[in-house]
Amino acid sequence: PEYRSYAFREYGNRVGFFRILEALDRHGIRATVAANASACERYPFLVEECGNRGWEFAAHGTHATRMISSRLSEADERRVIETSADAVERATGTRPRGWISQDFGESHRTPQLLAEAGFDHLAHWPNDDQPYVMTTDPELISVPYQSELDDVQLLWHRRTLTPRYPAIIEEAFSVLHEEGAGSGRSFGLGIHPWLFGMPHRIRYLN
Repeated sequence: PEYRSYAFREYGNRVGFFRILEALDRHGIRATVAANASACERYPFLVEECGNRGWEFAAHGTHATRMISSRLSEADERRVIETSADAVERATGTRPRGWISQDFGESHRTPQLLAEAGFDHLAHWPNDDQPYVMTTDPELISVPYQSELDDVQLLWHRRTLTPRYPAIIEEAFSVLHEEGAGSGRSFGLGIHPWLFGMPHRIRYLN
């Protein structure tokens, strides 16, 4: 077993998550949680903590190790979407309206299948700074995700030094805020407790 990677991410569920909670509570920020089916079943106490704060839950596939791709059959992809949505509903009591794909994975069918499954938005396409209507029936809204600002992309894969993080985020927000005065913009920030919840990083979120 690849215990090190598993344990590293498990750190987020045991420790880092609560540091993130404290930081968001301090600033009165309500988050959207990308929740996969396995996490909903295994960590009911985390679901409860988020639910108590009125956070939104977006379906996020079934497992962190299983991406949607065009190699799946349509029937299998529908099953993944349904399984994920059902798990979130069982855990939270509310059917999720949003979808965030695991590791940005999807097939050419995914938006249409999400629309047919009752979702009204997805939030993992990084191709715009404004929400827009996708070509599905019924309509599905793409809510922008600035993937380059995702902490895993920025700090883990691209190895940007964490002390630079606040200035990068401030610059991105300032530009979007200024542009948004004339035409609305959307700013999303992806945070992972196993990464940003580390004791040497959390100060840069506070």
